[in-house]
Amino acid sequence: MRINRIKRKMKNGETVFGIMIKEARNSNIAEILEIAGFDYFVIDMEHAYYDMSDITEILQFARKTEITSVVRIPRLDYAYVAKTLDMGAEGIWVPHLDTPQQAKDLARFGKYPPEGIRGAAVPVFRQKERQEFKEAADYFRAVNDETLLIAQIEGREAIGNVEAITAVPGIDVAMMGTQDLSLDMGYPGQGTHPEVRAAIQKVVDACKKNGKASGNHIANIDELRRWIAQGMRMITYSYETNLIIEKGREALKLLKA
Repeated sequence: MRINRIKRKMKNGETVFGIMIKEARNSNIAEILEIAGFDYFVIDMEHAYYDMSDITEILQFARKTEITSVVRIPRLDYAYVAKTLDMGAEGIWVPHLDTPQQAKDLARFGKYPPEGIRGAAVPVFRQKERQEFKEAADYFRAVNDETLLIAQIEGREAIGNVEAITAVPGIDVAMMGTQDLSLDMGYPGQGTHPEVRAAIQKVVDACKKNGKASGNHIANIDELRRWIAQGMRMITYSYETNLIIEKGREALKLLKA
């Protein structure tokens, strides 16, 4: 049975580091990011052009490596949650999750009965895992245990509900959407504004209270280090395209000097 390594690490109080991808389509991007040292990657279906056929090859290739795959789906919808998991995702990241009921729906959609309502499909690439279990119930229970569910907190409504959201069984991580939060709070692009930081701190505190992990997805390394010090454990740095641009500029600067 494949173990969700980042879920295990966060439960043990460890910090995990990942990156979001928005342009790469070749399946070996998973191995490239693993070689680079990332614990996980996130496929961005909310803002990028990926469809199910694009992500399936990447997700199933990733399962042959040790890197963990997560997908940010376009919106909270049973079809997106269940189908993406069936395609091989180990984690589901839902944008604009604002209410406790939405958190409950995410948990229902992402878990097999009795914890949820996910349909009992066993894709071909999981047949070997299924055969490890004599009883079907034990297999579905194990899959539930390894499935990572992430609520993205990126609006004032979500901040007001964050304690109730993070208290929902099955929700593992509250992930900040700092850019959208700053926009919603009236401070567009000001992720370090004192009021925005205070709102983010509420998420960190709620997660600590409810035994969940908190995280952030931004490109500011100093700010990420600040939130690691505050207790965030799921750190998603920038995008793969930004890494290429940053490293290219750095190399050219050195060469031209």
